[in-house]
Formats: sequence, C-alpha cells, structure tokens
Amino acid sequence: MLSGKRFRFTRSVVGIQLVNGTAMLAAIPANSTIEVLSGPNENGKVHDKGLVYVLWQDKTVAMFAVDVQARGVEVEAQGNNGHKPKGATA
Repeated sequence: MLSGKRFRFTRSVVGIQLVNGTAMLAAIPANSTIEVLSGPNENGKVHDKGLVYVLWQDKTVAMFAVDVQARGVEVEAQGNNGHKPKGATA
C-alpha cells in the first residue's frame, strides 16, 4: 500500500494537476519528494485507471502508481526538525 508513504524521484517525472479547472501537466524534477495521499488498497488494486494522488509542493497531483514505484525511492519518515523519531536506528 502506497498511501502515506514518501518517495524521492531519481529522475524527472510528470503528473497531472488541475489549474483553474483545466488539467495541466506538472513536471516534477529529479530529487523532488512527494507524499502519496491515496493509492492502491490493501489488496494492491489501484482505482482511477492506475492513478494515485500525491502531495508535491503543497499541490495535489495525479500520477501513475507504476511511475511512483519504478522511479521513486522510499524516504523514511522523520520526526520534527528533520531528526529521526526517538528510538530510531541508523
């Protein structure tokens, strides 16, 4: 399940965002980090024709789940101020 996970992209990817009611391409540059808002359910099924919704630079963007999985590297959650949560190792 991708929901709630964060990914950093190793290369540029594209998504789709709504701007004033019009679908526009969103070019997401390499090294950008996104957070998946909705994605495959617990059975691995993806709704909306394979799209997941992600948060990038305070914008909701639709992307193909396969792009997130193939081009993204999962980023571990961190606590406040960029420090790992108490008790986390390495």
